[in-house]
Amino acid sequence: MTRPQDSGQVDTLGRSGLRIAMALYGDVTHDSRVQREAETLCQAGHVVTIYCLSGTVASSSPFQVVAKRPRWSSVLPDGSSPFLRSGPSRRLGGLASRVQWVIGYARNIRAWGRWAVNAAGEVDVWHAHDLTGLMAVGPHIPRNARLVYDSHEIFLETGTADRLPRPLRELLSMYEWFLAQRAAALVTVNEGYARVLRRRIRPRRVVIVRNCPPRWTPPAPPAHPLREAANVDATSPLVLYHGAFAPHRGIEQAADALREPGLERAHLALLGFGGARDDLLALAREAPFTGRVHVLDAVPPGELLEWITGADVDVIALQHSTLNHWLCTPNKLWESLAAGVPVVVSDFPIMRRVVLEAPDGPLGAVCDPANPASIAEAIRALIERSPAERQATRARCLRAAHHRWNWETEASRLVSLYEGLSGRDA
Repeated sequence: MTRPQDSGQVDTLGRSGLRIAMALYGDVTHDSRVQREAETLCQAGHVVTIYCLSGTVASSSPFQVVAKRPRWSSVLPDGSSPFLRSGPSRRLGGLASRVQWVIGYARNIRAWGRWAVNAAGEVDVWHAHDLTGLMAVGPHIPRNARLVYDSHEIFLETGTADRLPRPLRELLSMYEWFLAQRAAALVTVNEGYARVLRRRIRPRRVVIVRNCPPRWTPPAPPAHPLREAANVDATSPLVLYHGAFAPHRGIEQAADALREPGLERAHLALLGFGGARDDLLALAREAPFTGRVHVLDAVPPGELLEWITGADVDVIALQHSTLNHWLCTPNKLWESLAAGVPVVVSDFPIMRRVVLEAPDGPLGAVCDPANPASIAEAIRALIERSPAERQATRARCLRAAHHRWNWETEASRLVSLYEGLSGRDA
């Protein structure tokens, strides 16, 4: 067996453990799902190596990370795609840049996938994250290795893929179907995505693994690094957005909600990373947001929940820009509940069920994400309650996370899938 080694990893597997290689065509640093799955599979007795473009993880992580950037760095999945640019451009020049980008991206991803499979050597299972991971390694995986396709989203309904010309999207859809036919299972994050992907790629088996954090209890007395970083005192309402700084996430609409009556004293903390950071810094300097909108750096996944606890409400005002958003259950939803913080979410079907149909009572409120007045109304409905009512809502969120929406519950299905692949459940 040949595989990359690091100084701290020792192969202690018995006969039933698997050598698992994960393909992530992106940065692993803030990808909590990839890290969480890798750690869980290590704890279940497997050896896991993540092959990615870049990133670092905690030194105590039980899995190994091997990173390599492709040769042509101008066509990486970093938000610089010409399909995502707005504003006027010359027609022929714009067309040429798009064609060059598509060719360069295809060349990059194929070369990177060939490198990853060669570097991994002999493995038992390739776990491909998203369509990019599947396209990278799928054509190169030896016949004696099995494949798991982990679709974190409906990939062709988001970002650059959603803006490609229709013939190219249809070609990619057929290619996804072709590559996925070899997969032993499709893993995805909720029932809405599973329903769409079942219809499109006809997988042999579907396993839903929501990306909920492990059960967590806020410290007593509570720490408030979020308020300290934003310099917001304990008596001022603090609204949080955390996650990617990217278009269609409802960040601008959440900021505009601060203009509405009743939120004059409220602050908005933006905790994250992404290409829109400079635009958000400029927004925070504009009146009436000066001193009320705070742009903060992302924090490591292991510290995130403690930061979230400092907020009074977490706003998830995703715009209805794609089918992917309409059916999503983003990481930030589960993270907020795990931290005991009520949420304001877009009134989309799956998020609505989670938030409003909880057995013990609502875990927040819903809004029209395109309407700042609707967002403000939902925020006020939560922060204007009495202290006892606000505490009761936070307690409901924690109970929901402890009883249902937690990684311990979700991970059992991932572990069971790999038990089947290793033959332990036979």
